Amino acid sequence: MIRTLVLFAVVALASARVSYEGFQVWRLEVNQEQKPFFNHILQKHNLDVWAESRDWIDVMVDPKLRHGVMSSLAAKAIHSTVMIDNVQTLIDRDYKLIDREPRDVVFDDYNSFEEIEAYLAGLAETDDRTSLRSLGKSVEGRDLWQLTISVGAGKEGIWLDCGIHAREWIGQATCLWGINYLLTGYGTDPDATAFLDAYDIYIMPVTNPDGYVYTWSDDRLWRKNRNKYDEDLCYGIDLNRNFDDHFGGEGTSDNSCSQTYRGPSAASEPETQVVQAAINELAPSTKALFSIHSYSQLWMYPFGYTSDVPPEADELDRVTAIGVEALTAVYGTRYDYGPVATTIYPAASNTIDYSYAAGISYSFTLELRDTGLFGFQLPAFEIEPTAEETWAGLIAAILAI
Repeated sequence: MIRTLVLFAVVALASARVSYEGFQVWRLEVNQEQKPFFNHILQKHNLDVWAESRDWIDVMVDPKLRHGVMSSLAAKAIHSTVMIDNVQTLIDRDYKLIDREPRDVVFDDYNSFEEIEAYLAGLAETDDRTSLRSLGKSVEGRDLWQLTISVGAGKEGIWLDCGIHAREWIGQATCLWGINYLLTGYGTDPDATAFLDAYDIYIMPVTNPDGYVYTWSDDRLWRKNRNKYDEDLCYGIDLNRNFDDHFGGEGTSDNSCSQTYRGPSAASEPETQVVQAAINELAPSTKALFSIHSYSQLWMYPFGYTSDVPPEADELDRVTAIGVEALTAVYGTRYDYGPVATTIYPAASNTIDYSYAAGISYSFTLELRDTGLFGFQLPAFEIEPTAEETWAGLIAAILAI
């Protein structure tokens, strides 16, 4: 009877989810001269930008808008290629795998927020190398958990946060894989051992818990948090445009329906507030900060708010190059790297600009696999190779500081 009720609930849940039937992801070949025209097209059709590099932009196109978008692109001689023919096909694949009864965390599949919570709590109870704290609550009252791994007192720390953008599931999975790798590998794996002998690590596997839960229950492609102000038309604030650093700058939007909506004011969101407080608290003893995203295969450092670079740019570039080389050596995955604003796009009020301003000079953001074949919907079989190469790069970069 219980199993029947669980299956009935799953069917009811699936029927209520947002459908992206017929939506496509297009890759647009956009050079620097065309970008101002593209920005106008983006606003005109309210396109969802999935990823961007120096000479291309991936956007999701509503089938009802397809003809108008094609006409706008043709008028500006912007060439397009279909990368994903039907987004819903990939969503159906994801939901088929996760519509199941609860289980313990596994590291080669995607895990629900409740499963991740239980795993973290269990570690803190059973492994004295770990400690768990809630930094605070989300809009909907969920905990923002931070796990510390330490094998000895008196060391500097490394900050790692994943999943500030809810739909980027490979980020949360990579954080979880890394926790298991460090704990099981310490004492036997030379890289894990060298890392934990040198540093403590503070890991946030799910930085946007409300959004992540919503991607499982309602909308697989939800990016923002789940807040809504009375004056706003749409739900959600982009937490990675809400930090109190050059708030309202380039790459942010004042339109609540935009995926890059910055919110009504700097650090307006409870999630941003508690992350900022924790960064400020830990900054004096934190050597480096990494914020994990997907997709595009990029390794970046400040700044996002301006194309200017920090005084430490040469050093940040050196450390990044070491990390990218070690990452690529695992499976041959190629990454581009450089400052945020000129490597991907301008993005003010983001995590690493804030952490840099707080005194953590070695602040980086990574965009993990892939380069557009699956986009945000990376299959579960990609989790382990993605995590393995990412952690090889992270550890190499950190030990080179």
